[in-house]
Amino acid sequence: DVSAEEARLAADPDDHEARLAIANAALAAGDRDRAADELLEIIARDRGWNDGAARSQLLKILEAAGLEDPWGRSVRRRLSALLFT
Repeated sequence: DVSAEEARLAADPDDHEARLAIANAALAAGDRDRAADELLEIIARDRGWNDGAARSQLLKILEAAGLEDPWGRSVRRRLSALLFT
């Protein structure tokens, strides 16, 4: 249950700790789309937050998905767009 974190995030969209907790819960529930969305949002808002914790977590998810996974390729493109534009 991430309702407390969602409430914190609604009150402060820059509460990256709450957003990371939501991403981790989504991943644990098998919702890798939501997990990736939340992690990408942290990266978009503050790349260096918590020594790059969101980027590190996203890279772990992508590594687990594998290079041939179409979902992973899509998320890698989104990540590249954030980092290099």
